[in-house]
Parts: sequence; C-alpha cells; structure tokens
Amino acid sequence: MKKIWILGGGRFGRLALKHTARHLPRAEITVIDKSEKLEKFSGVEAVRGDGVSWLVQHLSRDSDVDLIIPAIPVHVVAGWLKLVATRKYKVSSATVPESFVAELPNVMVGGDSTVYVSHADFLCPDNCGEPEKFCTVTGKPRSEDMFSLLESAGALVIRSHQLYPGVGGIYPKDLWVLYDRIAGLPAEPILVATACRCHGVVDGLLFIPRT
Repeated sequence: MKKIWILGGGRFGRLALKHTARHLPRAEITVIDKSEKLEKFSGVEAVRGDGVSWLVQHLSRDSDVDLIIPAIPVHVVAGWLKLVATRKYKVSSATVPESFVAELPNVMVGGDSTVYVSHADFLCPDNCGEPEKFCTVTGKPRSEDMFSLLESAGALVIRSHQLYPGVGGIYPKDLWVLYDRIAGLPAEPILVATACRCHGVVDGLLFIPRT
C-alpha cells in the first residue's frame, strides 16, 4: 500500500487528493493543513498543523512514506531544509544573485531570498499533463526542462515529478540526499530549488556549521 502525504488542503491540495484517491484507491493518505476545515476530507487522515513544521517532525530517513505532495504557497523544500539543518548549522536566508536570475526565463521575485521562474508567460491550466517535448497550451516545443536548467545554472535541485495532470510530488529520499550534500559544501550561500519541467522556485540559503 502506498503512503502519501499531502501538505495543504486548499484548492491544489484537494485536487491532489481527488486524483490520488482515484488512481490509488488503496493508498494511505494524510492531508496536513493549518486552516482548512479538515472534516471535509473523508476517508483520509486529516491533521491540523503547519505543513513544513509537520514534515520536519514526521519525516525521518527511515519513514515509510512513498511520496510528498506540496500544495501550500511556500517553498516546502527550502523550508524543510532550513528547519532540519538547524540541528547542525546556523541557517540564514541569502540573496539570489542577479547574475543567476539573469539567465532564467520569466522571473518573479518573491523576496530577497526567493525567486520563481517559468517557461510560461501565461497562466497554465490545472490539468496540464506536462508532455515531455511540447507545451500543452501553445503546442510549441518546450525549452530545456526547468529542473535541468536550474541545475546547470548552479542550483541544488529537487525535481517535482508529475503524478497526474496538474499534480506533482517529491520523493522523501531526495530531501535527505539534498541535506547530506550540505556537509560537503563550503560555508557560503547556496541556491536550493524545486522544479518540474516548466516551473521552479529558488531560495538562497547560508549554512554555517555549529562549533
């Protein structure tokens, strides 16, 4: 039986739940949300709480969860990494360099330490199937996959894998691989990203080992 955690019970969380319940009817699903009326999520475990904080508390290296579906308006990977890393590091946000941003398409700044990027300059449909070679809306060939583009530009990237149209998820093991990579890096700002084929979010972070 698959075990899936959905972080967020709003519009996209409900979309993720709908598709997951349909395609994996025997899956063990947990929905975490701090504000939604959780009683409407029948047939699944519903937990009231902050998604990132809950993830930090419940995700260990040997957790038997198969997939995490972020459906909240924050960069879950960066938030998780910051909280987990405080055990060994002093963690702070860092500015995403203009030289990095200049090479990316359709940039939207979300703050000094966060930028959003996209191959699309329009609002994508909720049911996009993320075809490998072309854009669902325009029918034109897509540029380089965003997860590859960001990695080539120097970011540490977690790929969001398409599960169903409009729904993507990340593998828990990828989070721990990312965490372990910090230990081998110099104590200088790094860029952490989550991306699918078309879109991505990037955060600047600084990790100073605790003495």
